[in-house]
Amino acid sequence: MKIFQKLSFLIVLASLITLSSCSDDDKDPPKTDAELIGSGVAWKFSSASVGGVPITSEIPECFLDNTITFNYNESGNTGVVNAGAIKCDESEPQSSDFVWTYNESTKVLSVDTDLIDIPGATGDLKMVSVDADNMVLTQNVDLSSFGTQEVTLTLVH
Repeated sequence: MKIFQKLSFLIVLASLITLSSCSDDDKDPPKTDAELIGSGVAWKFSSASVGGVPITSEIPECFLDNTITFNYNESGNTGVVNAGAIKCDESEPQSSDFVWTYNESTKVLSVDTDLIDIPGATGDLKMVSVDADNMVLTQNVDLSSFGTQEVTLTLVH
């Protein structure tokens, strides 16, 4: 009986030691939104909608193949927009650099260029959600006959 008790005690002790050695300290801390945005991997256009109604077909094809790469750096965030295979104007450069900031508390993404060059788009982009594969943004766009509407843009890796 004493052998059984000692053996049980050793099994419990070994289990506790094993469990305590598997701590959360071994895991990487979760990435911030800015780190997810600025992963250095190109984002591609996936879809656009207004009030849940798809409007992707209304966006010129020359914008749909653009890629946007955000590079996160604590001392300053930079990025590159690549015009893709189809350019809207052959005289435009294939790629252009930009600077961006992201406010984690207000969820506002600011860029110093027309990042997603949708005609009529104005102001900063508001982050709806971002993870390792998807980024969903909104931006106010003047849709001429419909007035200013909030357009939802989805980008993917």
